[in-house]
Amino acid sequence: MKYERNLASIVSLIKNGEKNIKDFKIGVEIEHIVVSENTMESIGYYGEEGIEGILRELLSKGYKGNYEGGHLVGLLGQDREILLESGGQIEIDIRPCKTIKEIESIYFSFLNDIVPVLEKRNLLLMGIGYHPKSSVKDMPLVPRKKYKYMFGYFRGKGKYAHNMMKGTAALRVFIDYKDEYDFTRKFRVANFISPLLYLISDNSPVFEGEVYDKFSLRSLIWANVDKKRSGSVPNSFGEDFGYGDYAEYILDASPITITKNGDFINIGNETVEGLMDRYVFTEKEIKHIMNMVFPDVRVKNCIEIRVGDSLPYPYNLAYIALIKGIFYSDIALEYLYNFSQRREEEQVNKVKKYIYERGFSSYFAFKRAYEYILILFDLAKKSLNEEEKEMLIPLEKLAINKNNLSMISKKKLNKEGIDGLKWCSLNQWVKGK
Repeated sequence: MKYERNLASIVSLIKNGEKNIKDFKIGVEIEHIVVSENTMESIGYYGEEGIEGILRELLSKGYKGNYEGGHLVGLLGQDREILLESGGQIEIDIRPCKTIKEIESIYFSFLNDIVPVLEKRNLLLMGIGYHPKSSVKDMPLVPRKKYKYMFGYFRGKGKYAHNMMKGTAALRVFIDYKDEYDFTRKFRVANFISPLLYLISDNSPVFEGEVYDKFSLRSLIWANVDKKRSGSVPNSFGEDFGYGDYAEYILDASPITITKNGDFINIGNETVEGLMDRYVFTEKEIKHIMNMVFPDVRVKNCIEIRVGDSLPYPYNLAYIALIKGIFYSDIALEYLYNFSQRREEEQVNKVKKYIYERGFSSYFAFKRAYEYILILFDLAKKSLNEEEKEMLIPLEKLAINKNNLSMISKKKLNKEGIDGLKWCSLNQWVKGK
């Protein structure tokens, strides 16, 4: 009886995310790695020259501080939140918007706030998927209990779990659904095309200080984090996969930490099902639990597509436009959903492995990955307005040439050394530069 009650509480949270099509929006989280302009090395958290000092200076621009243990670990603005990831990556969460132009406006407001603060310290804000120079073993954790507990938990898990925590930077996009059928279609399609999205957004030319000579480093790292909480959600390619199936996945997971009364509690390997028998959780606390699993496609009261590397402008907006165009076009969605019916999770995982080695030349659903990626761009255009179609162009041009940002950066590295990665800096887009 308790199991059904716990299941129903998670299903209810997912169902409460249903929206009318006219109310659909796009949410975005963009992570940035901060490096020294002179050395391209990581900077620490502590002190005025570190991440803490940067956040403290931003308080004067109208942000409210979020503190833990006396340390400033985040900022809240009117239409955005600035968070810190475990290795000091600075993340901006942009409130859900109707148009990508709104997202662009908020993002540039953030850049105009933070870049002058960084430049006083000779620092760069990078749109890149993995740290360009420093090794994760040399990066201290941001002083948050959550990250301390996660670091300890992952010590006995996948070989790249700590690389994920401290070395990666992502671009995550959130989409809405109108009902359970729409949820099922979008969740399945997002998993189905995830190998292609990994490749399109690949912007990780370096791994632990060495040029990475394959493709989709992000996909490889996440495949070696924790098999119970990354990859694809079990049975997500089943015909009847729905709210209840995702809720069962959450109940069977271990959230590593829970929050009670605003504090983090380390719970080790205990499952959500067992925890819900012992604790009464608020909706906010349940959302934290649902955030402690890391599949390619995740759910709370929206669908989160988690496979993108952090990208510099304007490629980040192009990627967001691609996601919006695919998932908010009924024509595109139905085409991909019907096509995905002939595929299973195991086949999609095999494609990911092929793409590690062959990139655009690998096969996907009887076509070259390159060919299918061009189909995605064509499908996306069916629901975008003219302005958003224009935003697609930078990323589409790369795809037409069987190229991505990681491949461009590797060429620059060969010619210019580590300075060749400075083109991924967001500093150049601030007013007056």
